Amino acid sequence: MFYYLTLLFADLLLWFILLRDLKERNKILRLVILALKAVVSALFIYLFFRITLYKGEFADPANAFRQIQMGAIGILLLTASSACLLLTVIIRLTSAALKRRHRGNGLASSIIFILVVLLVADGYFRQRLDIRTVREEVTIENLDPALDGMKIALIADLHISSWHGSYGRLERAMTAITGEKPDLLFNTGDFITYGWQEFGSSDTILRKARAAAGAFAVEGNHDDGTYYPGYDEEYGRICRQMVKHKTEASGYTLLRDTALVIRHRGRDIAVAGVITHGHRLDMSYGNFEQVLAPLPDSIFTILLLHDPAGWLMSSVSGRLPHLTLSGHTHGFQAGLPVTGWSPSALVQERWQGLHEFRGSRLYVTTGLGTMGMAVRLFMPPEIVILTLRTP
Repeated sequence: MFYYLTLLFADLLLWFILLRDLKERNKILRLVILALKAVVSALFIYLFFRITLYKGEFADPANAFRQIQMGAIGILLLTASSACLLLTVIIRLTSAALKRRHRGNGLASSIIFILVVLLVADGYFRQRLDIRTVREEVTIENLDPALDGMKIALIADLHISSWHGSYGRLERAMTAITGEKPDLLFNTGDFITYGWQEFGSSDTILRKARAAAGAFAVEGNHDDGTYYPGYDEEYGRICRQMVKHKTEASGYTLLRDTALVIRHRGRDIAVAGVITHGHRLDMSYGNFEQVLAPLPDSIFTILLLHDPAGWLMSSVSGRLPHLTLSGHTHGFQAGLPVTGWSPSALVQERWQGLHEFRGSRLYVTTGLGTMGMAVRLFMPPEIVILTLRTP
């Protein structure tokens, strides 16, 4: 409830600033800005009552999606009100220092409000659904020449309910993966956000993504159901059971602190998966030693690990995998245009792309879905196609 009170305060503050600053502005401009503000407030009120009065299953896809729709409205209100308030303070302090009557608040506040609305609207309606395909070649030390050119498709962080109302986009993405004709398909977890019910019938969509030598997945920190309101051990047990069922129904082999050896192109490949648990920055991992230690050093090993922060912890097994694939960061679902920098860099050293340590490679994808807010800003959802190369 504190969150909603904060948003209500931001909404009222924005009303106060706009009404005050637009008092002496052009009537048409005033009407347009206030009408737009009324739409934003109406959406906030509508979602508030839909969420708080809802009595059904919390993890129902529609209700789970409403949570991140509210997140989008929340980021709009907090950003716009904070920016307008900061602008007001700066103008007043500058005017006081220059001993002049402050002017221009109305136009400046209007511009800021319109820009924030347009940016969030674009992030909601276009950017979060504008899936790109990232292609990169990865050189692996001592890679068997028979595996040179092997193609890997990597996806992560589906947060399946975030596609509610846009399942057609997700289906086209899965079909596009098959069209790439990958040798292997990997999904590094966070199929859900709150609970297993978010899957709905989406397993029929996910099955459309296929790879020649199979599809493999590992669970992320959301997949154990601990983000479900009112979580208890019984719900956790059921959630883990149902996530496993739905993941396998989606065409994946789910690796829960296990490793498999598959045969492809006449060579053995070890595919391992270590589970990630926890909330926010307090993460824990499964048993690296149990999973990796039994594998011979000579076999090419791919590790699926949801959170890249645990990558180097795999060395407790006595060896680092040749290639580790991760997601989790989402790139904060926001970045700076042109530069590509993201606030994610402040909390994750390896938040995106390819990294190397002592001959071991890590690739981190910024994911497909959204959580927290149904918005992506200059951090598009992605399908990653990696082509392995010998040195």
